[in-house]
Amino acid sequence: MSDALVIALSLTVVVLVIGTLTPLRRRWRLLGAGWAAVAVGIIIVAATEPRWILIPLALASTLGLLTGVIRSRADAAQRGRSSLVSAAATLAGITAVGGAALAAVAVWALPTPNLPRPTGDFAVGTSILQWDSGLPEPGTADPADSRVLVAQLWYPAPEGGSARRYLPDSIVPDALANQAGLPEFLLDGVRFGRTNSVADAAMADGDHPLVLFSPGLGGVRTQNSAWAEDLASHGFIVAAVDHPYDSAAVVLDDGTIIRSSLRTTGDDALDQQIADELAESRADDLIAALDQLQQHIATPRVVAAGHSIGGAAAIIAATNDDRFDAVISIDGLPRGGQPRVPILAIVAGGGTGSIESDARYDAALTEVLARCGTRRVAPGAQHLSFTDAALFLPPLPSLIGEGGRTAGIEFARTETLSFLADTLRTGDDRCGP
Repeated sequence: MSDALVIALSLTVVVLVIGTLTPLRRRWRLLGAGWAAVAVGIIIVAATEPRWILIPLALASTLGLLTGVIRSRADAAQRGRSSLVSAAATLAGITAVGGAALAAVAVWALPTPNLPRPTGDFAVGTSILQWDSGLPEPGTADPADSRVLVAQLWYPAPEGGSARRYLPDSIVPDALANQAGLPEFLLDGVRFGRTNSVADAAMADGDHPLVLFSPGLGGVRTQNSAWAEDLASHGFIVAAVDHPYDSAAVVLDDGTIIRSSLRTTGDDALDQQIADELAESRADDLIAALDQLQQHIATPRVVAAGHSIGGAAAIIAATNDDRFDAVISIDGLPRGGQPRVPILAIVAGGGTGSIESDARYDAALTEVLARCGTRRVAPGAQHLSFTDAALFLPPLPSLIGEGGRTAGIEFARTETLSFLADTLRTGDDRCGP
């Protein structure tokens, strides 16, 4: 849905309600054309991207039209001074303006996410892969269960083709809303989001470094699509992995939906232990993804990356497997591991909100970066600033950080490309004893 169209329709409704105060002779000429335009606009939006925001907008339009009818009939009958009629028209008009304002504010606060245009020279393709990893499935009680992994790839591609929707069905957006404790309808715009990636496009010729990405706790493979698309436009292959029973929802090829089983216990020590185990399991997933992808993709260099606990998993994966040439941890508390490769730690300058947690984070980062790490702090950024969530959640500084919706994404993109250019260009990516 064009958010701009919804805002324009909302403003038009307000103008038309005010227009009911114009002289009767000119009123219907003005209002007739205006309400017809609003009706057509609402029909267009409803046919293309039906969202809950249409409900207050349609209500506002109906009440606005009713306001005009009441005033016009009263004026025609020369009863414009009737207190009852005037009160009814005023109430309808105020409610119409309120509904229009609600629609405009809602589409501003919870917009349809449109990913920023990539800055590289390549077009971007995307594909989804699924395979049996052969790993035991820790999310079930059956020791015979094998872990099925799903990954989405973004890669450099030739020009041509239509970009895919961000999340074309409601399963994952609804799961993300449930996880955040929000009504599902509030995030209904996410499934209409627009990307810059062409589904199943051919891959551009050449050798392309591979970046394996693990999302945040409960996060999904698409959560850093803007970052991934930009890297792909600069010649990288990015493979983001869904982690079954951890990611909010994982949809398999056969339609099976694996939902997150994550729960807090209320015991901080136990929750930290569970998080440590999840980071280890995610690291195994990244290594399994590398095993799978290297059977099909000849890539000269490999990078482990992740956001939040995914960053911790990337550090562990690079410690356990020397095929990784570098690590990028995006605002992730390290949970063990000391890889002998360069590490970039991107940190939200807004902090965690806890002095104790900030101190623990700083100490853990200092230790893991001591060998050959780089820390880059994004001023005013929050934990979600670096993810696509900044594009569709309310633009509150405490939620998505300072500087606007794309500031954190731009910071992560710039720092990542600079780090990879310096690290992968030298060919000497092993650090210290």
